[in-house]
Amino acid sequence: MELKVGVVGVGVMGTYHAQVYAGLPGVRLVGVVDPDPFRQAAIEQDLEVPAFSSPEELLGKVQAVSIASPTSFHYEQARMFLEAGVHVLLEKPMTRTMHEARELVRLAEQRGVVLQVGHILRFYRAVGDLMRMVRNPWVLEARRIGNNRRIRDIGVVLDLMIHDLDLVLLLLREKPLRYSVVGRQVEGLDEYAQAVVDFPSGARALFTASRISPQAERSLTITQPGEVLRLDFNSEYTELSLHRSPPVQPDPDRVEPNGRTQVQTERIAIHNDNPLRRQLKHFVDRIQKGEPSLVTLEDDLQALELALELSNALQPVMSR
Repeated sequence: MELKVGVVGVGVMGTYHAQVYAGLPGVRLVGVVDPDPFRQAAIEQDLEVPAFSSPEELLGKVQAVSIASPTSFHYEQARMFLEAGVHVLLEKPMTRTMHEARELVRLAEQRGVVLQVGHILRFYRAVGDLMRMVRNPWVLEARRIGNNRRIRDIGVVLDLMIHDLDLVLLLLREKPLRYSVVGRQVEGLDEYAQAVVDFPSGARALFTASRISPQAERSLTITQPGEVLRLDFNSEYTELSLHRSPPVQPDPDRVEPNGRTQVQTERIAIHNDNPLRRQLKHFVDRIQKGEPSLVTLEDDLQALELALELSNALQPVMSR
């Protein structure tokens, strides 16, 4: 039996959700919601599905929804669907407050429906490989920068940095010990932020996120005993680089004439394989097949909590 789904909010990300659902086997996209009549018309023409102006119009028509509207609408919209027994995939950040997030988790558990947060980075194949390779890291450095101020209802920490906060928390499986953060605000929103987070194990994580940088970069570098791992994300492939240090007693054959020891370097290009499709298929399979969640809702809450704490603690180094 086909799963009837809808999408609330068909801006850039919501449109991608609708397009993926339209091509997923066992799924029927029955409608989308957007207050913009031009977006409604575009989706109706592109995907040949009805477009509505309010989320309430999907009630009774869908069994599951993706909510990709602005964050300020997440809580009310998700709550309405959860209370109606509709499964919800909620784009990150989950909500604007921890109280709202915990209330949604409580509702999902009470109604026995799936609530999944759209952290797409979890569904990159290279990230899955990385999870198996990380052991006792010393330093983790994540950079997510570019020049894109499309999102205007939340700052850069909740918009961009939260991806890397979530990934580092999943890798370390520790709660932060302490943190510091500085940044730059433009028109009342943090557009550049740099955070340092220390963990009980001694690991230190450095995060840089910017929506006002002239050059784009999305990378994660991990230094651990004997090697450095680096992921460089791009649209089609993620490059995984491994730089392995020589043993304490180096092989004489690998010592260069200048006395320096060769470092083994290996680079692997890993196809991203449409992580959004993998994410939405995981959501659908959880509903239709009862497959276990890739992460827990507690993981989602921890990532949001750290992002909110950093956002609230951000001290501008320059503002205007």
